[in-house]
Amino acid sequence: MLNGLRVFELSAPATMLAGQMLADLGADVVVVEPPGGAAGRRMGPFLDGRIGLDRSLSWHALNRNKRSLTLDLDGVDGQDLLHSFVRTADAVIEAAPGRCAHLADGGLVHCVVRPFSAAGPKSGYAWTDRTLVAAAGVPLATGDADRAPLFLPLPQAMLEAGCEVAIGVLAALAARTRDGEGQRVEVSMRAAAMMSAFSLPYYADTPERPPRRGQAKRSVAGVDLPNFLPCRDGHVQVSIAFGGFGGITARMAAWAVADGRLDAAIGQVDWTRFPGEDVALAASQLRQLVEGVRSAVAARTKDEVGVAARTHGFFAAPLMDMADIAAFDQYRERGLWLRQPLVDGVTVDAPAHVVRSDSFATQLRHPAPRLSEHTQELLAELGLSAGEIEALFCHHIV
Repeated sequence: MLNGLRVFELSAPATMLAGQMLADLGADVVVVEPPGGAAGRRMGPFLDGRIGLDRSLSWHALNRNKRSLTLDLDGVDGQDLLHSFVRTADAVIEAAPGRCAHLADGGLVHCVVRPFSAAGPKSGYAWTDRTLVAAAGVPLATGDADRAPLFLPLPQAMLEAGCEVAIGVLAALAARTRDGEGQRVEVSMRAAAMMSAFSLPYYADTPERPPRRGQAKRSVAGVDLPNFLPCRDGHVQVSIAFGGFGGITARMAAWAVADGRLDAAIGQVDWTRFPGEDVALAASQLRQLVEGVRSAVAARTKDEVGVAARTHGFFAAPLMDMADIAAFDQYRERGLWLRQPLVDGVTVDAPAHVVRSDSFATQLRHPAPRLSEHTQELLAELGLSAGEIEALFCHHIV
C-alpha cells in the first residue's frame, strides 16, 4: 500500500508505534538509533526476564518490519550521514527537540512528537507518561472517589501519540503530493491522550458542576449499581438500566429467577417505570436484584455469563485479559495475529493488520531488527565502500 515510500524514524518511545504502522502498510522504515541502542530497547518487560538490547518485548512489539541503522548523531560525521540518508527519504519522524525540522524546506515531510505543545504554557515542563495522561483529564473518570485514580499498565500517551503521528504523516504526504511542498507536523502527546477523554464533558470556566470520580458506580434510589461483578475466573461488566432499557433488565431478572438466585416477585417488577414514587420499595427491589445477579454471576465463568447474556438477551460482557484475547476464536478467525520471531528461537502471535482488505494484508518482511542489523547494507546503499564503513565503525560513528 505504501510501497516506494521511505521514512526515517529517529527512534524514541513515542515514535515506535507510528513507524511500525507505516512499515506494516508497506513503507521502508529505517529506525535510526545511537550506537548504544535506542531507548525502546531498554523498555520492559524482557523475554524470560533477562535484560538485553534485543530482548525487550516492547521493542519487538513496536518495531516489526523496520530496518535498523546506528548513527552517532552527537557528532558532525553522524549528522552529515543522516542528512545524506534523509535526501533519499519522503518523511522523517522524531521526538522533540528535533534535529531535522529545517529539512521540510527541501520538500521533506517532517514530524516531531512532543510531550506538550510547543506553543502552550507547559512546553518546558518535565513529564512522564503518567503525568501526560493526568494532564489529559483521563483519571477524572477512573477509580473510586475514596482512593487514587486508576491508570493503564501501558504507556497510554505514548501509544495514543504514535497513532496520531502516523495519521499526521500520511495527511502531510497527501498534501505534499497535491502542493509539491515540504510539510511540518507536530503531535502533542498530551493532546493525543485527551482523545481517550473525549467522552467526558469539560467544565473549565463554566458554571456547571464538574463530574466526580467513581463513575464506575451510579446510585438509584440510594442503591449503588456496580458495573463490574466478580465471577469464577475474573470479572464481567453488567448493565442494569431502566426506562427504555428496562426490558433488558427484566430479562436479566428473569434469568436470575430461573437460576434460583432471585425471588420470583422481583422478576415481575416493571423496570421500564422504575423507580416510581415509593423510594423505599424501589430500594428494596433494587438491592434484591443486584444481589441476585451478583450471586448468579459469581457461580459462573466469564464465558458462561457471556453465553447467558446472549441466550437471554441482557447486557453482560467479560473483562478480557491478554490470555483471553490470545485465545479468543473470533480474533483468530479474522486473522488478527501475525506469527513473529523474537530471539533464541522464540516465536509469538503478535496483533497485526492495521488495515486489511481483499487486496492488502500486513506481511512480516522483517522481525524487529537487532541492534545495527542493517547498518552495513544501508551505508552500502548510500554508496560507501567496505573500507569506509569499517572506518566509521572503528571510530564509533556507526
